[in-house]
Amino acid sequence: EVITAEDVGKMPDKNVADSLQRVPGVNISTSGAGSGGFDENDRVSMRGTAPSLTQTLINGHAVSSGDWFVLDQVGGAVGRSASYSLLPSEIVGQVIVYKSPTADQIEGGSSGSIDIKTRHPLDFKNAISMEATVQAVYATLPEKTDPQVSALFNWKNDAGTLGLMVQGFSEKRTLRRDGQELLQWTQVAPTNAAVKTNPDLANVWFPRLIGSSLFQQERKRKGGLIDLQFKPNRDFSLEATYFRSKMEASNYNTNYMTDMNGSGMLGSGVAPDPGYVVRNGTLVSASFTNKGTAGTPLRYGIVDNIVRDGAYAQTEFFDLDGKWRATDRLVFTAKAVSTKGKGVTPSQGVYEGDVNNSGASYQLNGLGSPATVKFPNINTANF
Repeated sequence: EVITAEDVGKMPDKNVADSLQRVPGVNISTSGAGSGGFDENDRVSMRGTAPSLTQTLINGHAVSSGDWFVLDQVGGAVGRSASYSLLPSEIVGQVIVYKSPTADQIEGGSSGSIDIKTRHPLDFKNAISMEATVQAVYATLPEKTDPQVSALFNWKNDAGTLGLMVQGFSEKRTLRRDGQELLQWTQVAPTNAAVKTNPDLANVWFPRLIGSSLFQQERKRKGGLIDLQFKPNRDFSLEATYFRSKMEASNYNTNYMTDMNGSGMLGSGVAPDPGYVVRNGTLVSASFTNKGTAGTPLRYGIVDNIVRDGAYAQTEFFDLDGKWRATDRLVFTAKAVSTKGKGVTPSQGVYEGDVNNSGASYQLNGLGSPATVKFPNINTANF
């Protein structure tokens, strides 16, 4: 499957993953692993496999990338997958999707490979070519409009043997995500004190934390590509390409959560009020009345605020390609590549506070509206 720059231009694609999602058998996702979904496509995979099994190449070589979210920077959550949020669609000459690995491809694409071909200076028709785009993107939840700007300049000599192309881009996006998080599903141990008075709770599952989260982020993606091509005749060519993209991604996350392991809740041995509902081995509805005293406050929830100022992701590469046709039957090719990816969270400021002495209740509703949570006598909007 092949996607050309003309195909990309027909749709409002912001990065290469946006274009690839229209190819049959190619899947996209809006997150690296633990960061959750966003409005920009970030990972690409094939036939429903993990993104780390799909090899991403640029001009036939591997490319390193990083992730701005700290939990995507550690462990095996992301693996060798590439972040497409760092690859704007403006760099595309064509994208080739190999759904079955072949012997001439670089190792690493168990489920297939995606090769992003950038444009080349000597491919342009005119001696001097200039392009520019100015766009804007409106985000509904934050109610903000942000600019998207890119420009290209290309020159080649009259003989068509030497060419230089320079590209630059600067894009801003304002993100906001409102949602619920059901975290750390836990099973009631038979030794839990609540089981002594309520035997039907033994081995029942419940979500330890039910959070109402608000995530806000401002993304600024800037970078460019420089390509110098020399081809004195049809038998010899030499090309050098440098690309760099950096996405600044400072963010703020706040979460108001019930804590089922709190001192007034089930995880700490407190049985729910009469009328709780167990369905298919899961505690789907329960209320916990405040049983604390003025001197012994009980915890029913957690207020959690996290600031990650200065978080960013970055990728860059430099490659040098050479080709020499010695005879009609003998061709020499060479490639030298250096690539580097960075994912940085320089600091993570955290404030966490307890929700005390109010009691709590919850009800699981299914996928449409996951849960209803109430804290009596507390206006959660103040947090």
